[in-house]
Amino acid sequence: MKKRIWTKIRHDESGMTLMIVMLLLFLLTLLGMTMYFMSSTDLKITRNVYTGTRAFYAAESGLSDSIGRLNLSSTDPEYDAAMFDNPPYDSTSLDWAYTFSGSLDNGDSYDVTIIHKVDSEDLDTDGNTDEVVTYDKGFFTDATHYYPAAGTGYAIETIRSKGISADGEVVMVLEITKFPMDLKTKGAVSANSTVELQGNFEANGFDHDMDGNLLPSGTGSDVPGVVTTSDNVVSIIGSSEADGDPPIIDKNNGGGWNPADPAWGAYPNSPGEVLGLTTTESSDFFADADYYGPYDGSIGMDGPLSGLIYITGDYPGPMDGGSGILVIHNPNYDPCKYEASKVYADSGGATVLPCYDAGYDYTKPENQPARLGNYNSNATFKGLIIADLVYKIAGTPTIIGAMVSLSSIDTQTFGTGDAQVLYSSEALNNFTSKGFSKKLAWYKE
Repeated sequence: MKKRIWTKIRHDESGMTLMIVMLLLFLLTLLGMTMYFMSSTDLKITRNVYTGTRAFYAAESGLSDSIGRLNLSSTDPEYDAAMFDNPPYDSTSLDWAYTFSGSLDNGDSYDVTIIHKVDSEDLDTDGNTDEVVTYDKGFFTDATHYYPAAGTGYAIETIRSKGISADGEVVMVLEITKFPMDLKTKGAVSANSTVELQGNFEANGFDHDMDGNLLPSGTGSDVPGVVTTSDNVVSIIGSSEADGDPPIIDKNNGGGWNPADPAWGAYPNSPGEVLGLTTTESSDFFADADYYGPYDGSIGMDGPLSGLIYITGDYPGPMDGGSGILVIHNPNYDPCKYEASKVYADSGGATVLPCYDAGYDYTKPENQPARLGNYNSNATFKGLIIADLVYKIAGTPTIIGAMVSLSSIDTQTFGTGDAQVLYSSEALNNFTSKGFSKKLAWYKE
């Protein structure tokens, strides 16, 4: 009897469907809850990343704003007297701080504080603490702090930028130092070779403002229109002209740029030397160029140039103008290695051989100078143009600032059109003499 009941129960499948349905509902519920929590977590992560990214970019904007402010010269319309009249460049206070804020178009903002980097632990083991740290690892004390500190280096500034977005904050810190520049230009056009002015070209060394307007007599820094080195001349062809104080300095008129004269010094052999930078400083400076490389067929042709542009080969010139520092230089090209004119006697009669190399093969294609030309446009460029070889500046462009060419064995040709170079100390100050910043450390706090 019991056996028949057990067998019946064992083979009775009534209610199985309900159990299966309940099991499936349980599994689906479990799966749905898992997917819900995963989706919720992903949304939170996405939101946090988005928020962090916005705050990060806001903080980055604060750092960029700071670098721009540190690089401004006193002639720039955005110059901030509150920042520069006292510290950080001539202050004796170790606890100096400069703060400012800014906002972005999306509503995010940043708060920035700039201070001197200070050694409070006597890292240089000289027995003194609370010293401003300089780039070359030297220090100068509170009592003798002037910027730049002669013989010790350049002060390191610490920039702390807090980016603020709708739901979060990010703090970025940048350590930076600023190198001053000692610009090696003597005229509207400076050349180390024979110069030919053709057509209606004008080299004007009387000082102009940023817009190319001639400054009143006695208020500017007038220079010669064209300056060449001691063995070279300026040829005036057609209706071209050179104006300035004096108009021309060359072999036949004033003696030219004389490297034996301390007031002139050696003619620069590289873009870095034109800017008064050492080899190391030049590498750091040009490493941060807005564009570095060969001409790709478009740079400066489909829009104005801006900032530091370094073209490593031939370049026809910016058709749409621009502003900043334009370098046309082959890094393999070193005029000092092949130019015997670099061998001269100093004031004491001793022979000086700064870098002449009789084995340097100038004829190799890889050692040829980079050429600026045929620059044929009606654009306006404001700032400094440095080229290995100029050939030609044609059309009707206007350069407000100055031009420097490096080669001494190739004739530099300016002209065939109505082009002009108008010397402007204001343009040069804005784009070169203000110095440049070197980033030393960058991290998220």
